[in-house]
Amino acid sequence: MFKKNKNFYTDVYGFFVLKKKLSKKRIETIFKLLRVDGTFKTTFDNRMFDINKKLLKYLNKFFSRKVMICDFGISSGQSTFELFVDLGKSKIKNIYGFDKQIYFQLYKFKKFIFLFSLNKDLLMVEYDKYCLRYRYFYIFKKFEKILFHILSFMKIKFVISKVLVKDFDKIDKFKFFEQDIFNIDKKYYNLFDVVRVSNLLNYTYFSEVELKKAISNIKKISKENSVVLVSKTKNKKKNVGSFFRKKSGKFELLEDFNGGSEIKELML
Repeated sequence: MFKKNKNFYTDVYGFFVLKKKLSKKRIETIFKLLRVDGTFKTTFDNRMFDINKKLLKYLNKFFSRKVMICDFGISSGQSTFELFVDLGKSKIKNIYGFDKQIYFQLYKFKKFIFLFSLNKDLLMVEYDKYCLRYRYFYIFKKFEKILFHILSFMKIKFVISKVLVKDFDKIDKFKFFEQDIFNIDKKYYNLFDVVRVSNLLNYTYFSEVELKKAISNIKKISKENSVVLVSKTKNKKKNVGSFFRKKSGKFELLEDFNGGSEIKELML
């Protein structure tokens, strides 16, 4: 029915529901094909060690107490866990992991697998364990609301699962919540000593107007004298980013890392 390509083999039911052990390469394939609006989930091991160590330098410099950290754009949770390890649990009071989609509903109908967000947005369609190419996925996406209601009407059972590759949410210092960087709940305002936004805020994904709105929300959730890191992992796992400190309600540049963030000027 659908042409198969070995590079699109995902078997998300096996991974998320049956908890099959997969190779790192296969897990990376699953996440890079999970579509959230115009972005994709990703997961790679140990890709931010160098820039995390630079962040640790600022924690030691500015904070003598345990800090509240917000990690925005957690994807699979792997990089959030590595941030926890790299900074050291003695430095951390809590890490809040935010992303637009953390939990999802998985429907299994014959050879089809449909992944919906809790807001009924279609994230992935799989046929016979292979993720559909975008031109086919787009057809289902166009009628996602109708499709959701058809599955519900047919009383197709679903499983609620989470995109975290491991049970990171069982670590007592971790708290994971679905939050949209463009619409953050007010209860998180003025809460965090450190905010890290990785592989999310760039011109590939968002317009300048959208980026400015996201930056405004980062200001709202960060405390005075907080440290903010905006970064991106480029080709060959090279991390680039900029460190900022919030002073008198504005961000001041502390340091550029490997040339700095592409949205640095918008931050200042």
